[in-house]
Amino acid sequence: MLSEAFYLVGLLVAVRAQDVQFPNDIGAAAKSISAKLSSPTFTPYSRPSQKIREFIAAGDSYTAGPGCNGNDEIFAGDAVRGKRSYPMQMSTDADNWGFINGDDRLPRFSFPAHTSDTTVKLVVEQLKQGDFSDRNTALPRGQPFGKPQVAVVTIGGNDAKLSTILNDCIYRGWNPGNCDETLASLQRDIDNGSLREKINYALYEVAHAGRQAGGADPRESFQVYVLGYITFFNEEERACDEFSWAWWPWMTTPKLTRELRKKLNDKTRQVNDVVKKAVKDLESMGVIFVDGLEEAYNNHRYCEARHTTYPMTDYQTWFWSPWNAFNTPSEGEGDPNHGSADDLKKNAPAQQLLDFVFPGQAHDAAQVSKDSPPWEWDGADKYPTFEDLLAAVQQAADGDVDANVVPLPTLRTFHPKGTAFGEHSTYLFGAMSDNRDSVASSGNLGNYTKRCKDWDIKDDYLLVGTCTDKDGKEVRTQHDMNLCLRYNNGALINTKNGQFQKDCTSCFFNDGFSTLWCVCENDNDPFAKSAAIKLEDFLGVLDNGYVICSGHISAPISLRKSKGRRALGGR
Repeated sequence: MLSEAFYLVGLLVAVRAQDVQFPNDIGAAAKSISAKLSSPTFTPYSRPSQKIREFIAAGDSYTAGPGCNGNDEIFAGDAVRGKRSYPMQMSTDADNWGFINGDDRLPRFSFPAHTSDTTVKLVVEQLKQGDFSDRNTALPRGQPFGKPQVAVVTIGGNDAKLSTILNDCIYRGWNPGNCDETLASLQRDIDNGSLREKINYALYEVAHAGRQAGGADPRESFQVYVLGYITFFNEEERACDEFSWAWWPWMTTPKLTRELRKKLNDKTRQVNDVVKKAVKDLESMGVIFVDGLEEAYNNHRYCEARHTTYPMTDYQTWFWSPWNAFNTPSEGEGDPNHGSADDLKKNAPAQQLLDFVFPGQAHDAAQVSKDSPPWEWDGADKYPTFEDLLAAVQQAADGDVDANVVPLPTLRTFHPKGTAFGEHSTYLFGAMSDNRDSVASSGNLGNYTKRCKDWDIKDDYLLVGTCTDKDGKEVRTQHDMNLCLRYNNGALINTKNGQFQKDCTSCFFNDGFSTLWCVCENDNDPFAKSAAIKLEDFLGVLDNGYVICSGHISAPISLRKSKGRRALGGR
């Protein structure tokens, strides 16, 4: 794809007809983008009200989702995309798409995200213009971009050399370098702005490709939702100070000390700050950062208080451990699908690597000596770095292979499990709700009391009810009345963005459940009074069973089922 951004004449190198490279001078390219966005001829982002009929998921492994439970959950060859990645979970979530779009139609979905991709690969490989075939479920490399209204993206982790950091600072798994030097290299990229410029450029290209594709109406309403990365460790618990995740049996260090855990968490926070700044640079292109996930992972990281042994393979830990079993539907001890205890020796990453690098030679990891590490053996020179080894594992995933031969767990460690990716999906839907205007829907908007039942008032501002869609299916919804009611001089009034919760308490329904009554007062009317409004006067039911009030559509109850999840009242 030769994009309009290649107005940066002289800064880009074009190779074969459809291929492009990143700018030779990324700093100059970033400045040119900034100048373009400041130009009086540039058309800035406009908030959309269009239904989302198609979306695209681009980026690296945190989008592709290699956090899967066995080969049957992996698809798309060496992309190592997972069937429980957050984009895949979004693609089938009829309830939340119904909430966003006002109907029960699932959007089309393009999934070019690729495990191990950098910002360069995202631009070169994932943004090819053209339509794609719904019948091609393998989602091959280079699948065309389609005509989406939104993109969801996680990118920057591979530019920050996350795999190298983990190898050098924790695993010491394959030809490791010096941890401090590796972290210092990342710090230089953060301090000199090069990491920000790469992420800025890649996100600009995603937004620009979306505008060019023409699926958004107007084109300037195309949106790019960007997720950050999650800090991996509880930094305070002391038990982990004595654990080591070094892969080889002769290694007893590095330990997962509080100092190391905090150092690595701080680097993740710094990378996220860079991502947020890049997003801020591109607000006028419709690029939006999705916040809140960091808090959602509280009590679900490595080295929590429950971790009294080193494997940390339990269900409540939302990242995969190197010692988690692979070909099983279980996410660890405590998962209802969990069977027998994990075989830590069988799951040991060192043994898996030996079987992969030296097939058929029956090396025993327990017999390997520090005096002759395996990366110095004959035949190991084809994998000079840990990244080269991971790339070979990805290539091996492109066929129908035995998981005991291909150490795919090495790709998924430090990645979220399917349960955790469900949180990513929910926060993305929440961000879409917050950043898109209501979509009009057909249906009778004056029959709330006929189509809804089991009403309740929660916390004096959330109206809960079970309503039926046009086909008679029941939908449990929850609506924030702050969005459509206010108190004024003894009366409740239907209005957009009122102050209901501030002024009113002790709400209840009359005996016939047709009228809402509350006790209200405010600065203009300081004496508490009873105020009422008929439900039919401010509520309606859409074809999909959700409630609409002053243009705001209720959220399905399922959006709030997880502790720590941000509540959505409507939009």
